[in-house]
Amino acid sequence: MSGRITRDLVDNLRRQADIVEIIGGYVALRKQGQNYTGLCPFHQEKTPSFVVSPAKQIYHCFGCGKGGDVLTFLMEQEGLGFQEAAEKLATRYGIALPSRELTAAQQRQEAQTKRLRQVNQWAMAVYQEALAGAAGTPGREYFRRRELTADTIRRFCLGYAPDRWDYLTLALRAKEVADEEMILLGLATRSQRGGLIDRFRGRVIFPILDDRENVTGFGGRIIDEGQPKYLNSQESPLFHKGSGLYGLHIAKGAIRQLDQVVIMEGYMDALAAHQYGIANAVASLGTALTAEQVRLLTRYTFRTLLCFDADGAGQAAALRGMEVLEQQDCRIGVVRIPSGKDPDEFLRQQGREAFQRQIDQASSLFEYKFQLNKEKFDQDTMAGKVAIIQATLPDLAKVRSPVARQGYVTLMAEALRFPEPAIRDELRRYFGGGKRSAGQESVRPTQAETAADAAQSIVIRGLLRDMPYLEKVEAAGGEGLFVHPAARGLYQTLLALWQAGYTSLTEGDMVALSDRREERDWLTGILLAAEVPGEAEKVLRDSLLTLRRQLMERQIKGMMERLAALEKAGDISAAREVMAALSSLNMAKQKLRLRV
Repeated sequence: MSGRITRDLVDNLRRQADIVEIIGGYVALRKQGQNYTGLCPFHQEKTPSFVVSPAKQIYHCFGCGKGGDVLTFLMEQEGLGFQEAAEKLATRYGIALPSRELTAAQQRQEAQTKRLRQVNQWAMAVYQEALAGAAGTPGREYFRRRELTADTIRRFCLGYAPDRWDYLTLALRAKEVADEEMILLGLATRSQRGGLIDRFRGRVIFPILDDRENVTGFGGRIIDEGQPKYLNSQESPLFHKGSGLYGLHIAKGAIRQLDQVVIMEGYMDALAAHQYGIANAVASLGTALTAEQVRLLTRYTFRTLLCFDADGAGQAAALRGMEVLEQQDCRIGVVRIPSGKDPDEFLRQQGREAFQRQIDQASSLFEYKFQLNKEKFDQDTMAGKVAIIQATLPDLAKVRSPVARQGYVTLMAEALRFPEPAIRDELRRYFGGGKRSAGQESVRPTQAETAADAAQSIVIRGLLRDMPYLEKVEAAGGEGLFVHPAARGLYQTLLALWQAGYTSLTEGDMVALSDRREERDWLTGILLAAEVPGEAEKVLRDSLLTLRRQLMERQIKGMMERLAALEKAGDISAAREVMAALSSLNMAKQKLRLRV
């Protein structure tokens, strides 16, 4: 087992790794000047916007905004953790990793995890062999009725648990698996007489694998009459129902490529989707989405489509899932299967093209909730129309884009045959009542904000070329100059490195040191953007003056607000002090304007 990945080791990995060679294994790259370009592997595009710099050892996509170095590429592309990406790179280039000293408790924990994974792997093989053998006739007949092909059964390692008390137990005991291990994994339970009974009996088996292809648990569907219809593994050291997604180990590549995931409710829905070519489908293990599942998905994409059953339970699960997806800033769409069918049934009856049309016509989150409200109230009466509008206002207020919000207002007016100005007035009253959502306001960037963004990127790039320039930046206002969160975070890092004794830093080093994804994406974007025309020193000096002037304007605005509050409170003494400081700041700003 590899040990702690040190900064020196990371630097060594980055020096020896050829970023063009690594990324070229996933993306067709074409040399263009000093860099290489290709189609981005993280989102669909027709015109290449993905740039790889061998000199800087970084990449950036000017389409979706993702960027980083060779390690972050492996983490993004394959869904690896930092340690796993470093280990993969070290193995490829023959770089030895330090051994890790484990405590006795850690050694026991690691050994137990490895052992339990092996037991689950054996159990999956037993179920597969049972399906293929004489005892598996009921399972094969069930899958035949559901029209699953042999290839789908093989790819998803489907199996069968014969309707016997100890079929799996005997097979695992033959491999010297202890009773306690089977109980811990939920493969067997204690009988009243103290013996073991298989948990899954008379069921087709759906092995559940994590995105590293480790078998974490099992789902079983009963074939004959009986309850429960579906039975999952119990919670164990390996299986946590709210943390995994069925089929992710197979779907993750397509999810990255398409930059979209289709989330379904059940095993059979996901299997049917894959069998019919919807390769980016996963299932939520029969529960509403959890925050942990959504965080797992956001390693691969933020574009999500919910495709749950059309019944009441399916709609309720979809709504709960939407709330969790919204909290993670996912872009949400809803696929509504017509005629009340479930996705599996629709695919078998209508085929891939019909299902793909439903995906292409997926409703936005707002449209879906608006439709539910229309179904809930009588839209043929004035009272019903008003009720629909009132119920929809909170969702309309969450739409950040003013253009999209106006489009939805028009949609509501046309659908309800209701005056559009009246809906806009109702929305304004809703905002005026203090119910504005946190993400509602969508302010168009001003010219000053655009200039500030450009100036911040120029100053950060300048500091990477000349770290001692930090002294001038600090004198001009330091961290307060930067309003962009990524620029502020990068400046804080640069300042800490300067104070720690660093006098120079390569652009690739800075990317590697950027732990926050937002900072890394922003940094690679400005580093691989076209150079700012003009004399570098003059452009840098002018940009710093721009940031300093805008800092003063923010300070003046704050003082004006403070002064108004003091005058309203009747605190004349404090107001005079603020007026004096305000006068000095205005004079300093005037002098600065003369220098620009």
